Amino acid sequence: MTRRIKSIYLIILILTPLIACKREYAQLKSSSRRVSSEMRFLQRSTSGLVTALGIGQSSEGMDTTLTQLTPMSQKNFINEYAFLYDALNGAPTNRYLNALEYDSIQDLYKKRSVSNRKLNEDKELYVWYPYWMGDVWKSYNFNLISTISFFTYKIDPASGSYLNPTQISQWRSTDLLDSAKNTNTKVLLNLSLEGEENQSQFLKNESLWNVLLDSVTVLLQERDADGIELEFSEITKDQSQKFLDFAIYMKDNLDFRFVTKKMNLALAVPAVPSDFSTSLRQLDEFVDLFVVKGIDYHEIDGLTPVVSPLRTDIANGYSLEKTINQYLEKGLNAKKSILALPLFGLQWSGTWESNEGYYETNFEKKITLSEVSRIYQSKDTSFVMIPTLDETTMTNYFFLEFADNTSIECWYDDAFTLSKKMDLALYRDFKGIGLWALGYDLGMNEIWNVVEEKFTSDVVFIKDPIAEIDGYPLKLAAFLQKYNYLFFVTFSVLTIFLFFALTMAFSDWRFRDTLLAKQLYRIIFLTVCMVLFIPILSYYGLFEGGNWRLVIIFILGALCSYFLQKFGGFIKINKP
Repeated sequence: MTRRIKSIYLIILILTPLIACKREYAQLKSSSRRVSSEMRFLQRSTSGLVTALGIGQSSEGMDTTLTQLTPMSQKNFINEYAFLYDALNGAPTNRYLNALEYDSIQDLYKKRSVSNRKLNEDKELYVWYPYWMGDVWKSYNFNLISTISFFTYKIDPASGSYLNPTQISQWRSTDLLDSAKNTNTKVLLNLSLEGEENQSQFLKNESLWNVLLDSVTVLLQERDADGIELEFSEITKDQSQKFLDFAIYMKDNLDFRFVTKKMNLALAVPAVPSDFSTSLRQLDEFVDLFVVKGIDYHEIDGLTPVVSPLRTDIANGYSLEKTINQYLEKGLNAKKSILALPLFGLQWSGTWESNEGYYETNFEKKITLSEVSRIYQSKDTSFVMIPTLDETTMTNYFFLEFADNTSIECWYDDAFTLSKKMDLALYRDFKGIGLWALGYDLGMNEIWNVVEEKFTSDVVFIKDPIAEIDGYPLKLAAFLQKYNYLFFVTFSVLTIFLFFALTMAFSDWRFRDTLLAKQLYRIIFLTVCMVLFIPILSYYGLFEGGNWRLVIIFILGALCSYFLQKFGGFIKINKP
């Protein structure tokens, strides 16, 4: 007994200071809240005085948060019904009105969506797909590609038909074109003809143009393609007018044969503007896209080892910068032009010339960027080679010397150097770039990351911002609005059936006496009728035009109630 008393005493001893501390804490907290309330009261009073005196008003009619208190009803709603809102709407999403921005020019709302990047509508990302690349296209994201040119239809200068039936058969069967069309990527058929003599033979015989047109029309129709790309190696002064006539002939006749669809004509022009003599200003009316070939500069004079130099320090040498400047001087429309860039490099072999003191180098082969990655940057070997960046041409290179007095050079672009050349095109107001060729960069995602950065946007345009809010009332309202006619028909049929059912039920004296026996039952009956008929009358706009119609309907309802009560037995069956 004594032990139990000691335990109780110990518990009381422990609880007493805790209770006292709690009381003091409550008083302190209450004082803090009271001080805050007094401060808010003082701020409201001061704000009211300032407003009355017209001092410091930032905008006429503007209220501040200090002049109002949130209503108690809002507090009650938050405390009592917040859980219900969460239960109806589920987990919150990232779609909120404050994330939307209004574009007054397009009369649309826009928001950012990192997971939904798309190519900008005013930009062009053009790629070529060589027939020898197989099915590597399956690994590419066509949402980042605006146009694919299938390479190639080799024109027979003697007949106007094609020289490569195997590749044309591939055009007819490849799934590449279907995949491209599914993402709204345009598909063009490249028409190529090389050699000055071949071009002259074809262009001077206009009957061959129609043969080519007929053949190409069939191929475009079979694959629902979007046009053609003309790629002639060089156009001399003697061929200038004939080529202009040929380009106009192809464009006009394709437009005529494909009346319901826009047919695109892309024209590839060489890296040296002087090699293309046809007037660009005259072509501008008929050409939809000019493709400036910023590749194969090593073939121009044999002095540069670079396939696509940004600049050059070689006297009278060519570079991307010089090519673009000269084309613009000739009248090239930059807004309708793209700059073609390579996804391949060049490999050179050298032999040491002891008398001269340098390596005599010779072009060996073109090497794709995926091959550069495998051969020169392999991670499967302990021997690591570090490339050097040539800042003038903005091109990387490896230089390897061997004990047998030979050397190997490999000049190539990577994501960084290509980004600088893309910047040049964009700076000169070009519409975009072209990449030769799809599949040459297989496994190098860095290049497409640069494409995303420079030519895509994460801005999504929205017509209806309210639809972007997740909420049960809005979802339900949108659902009802979408299927309003279905709901109206269903509701009307049910109402008609209920009307006839009640009419038949009123013929039974037991139902009639039960319903009319008490006023409560009559009120319930009339309420049900009102709930059923008001939506139907509202659908036909009966309630539009003012509240007087509601008064008339109320009076009619009262009269119906009176006559129903007084003459409820008009239709009856004798009681047994």
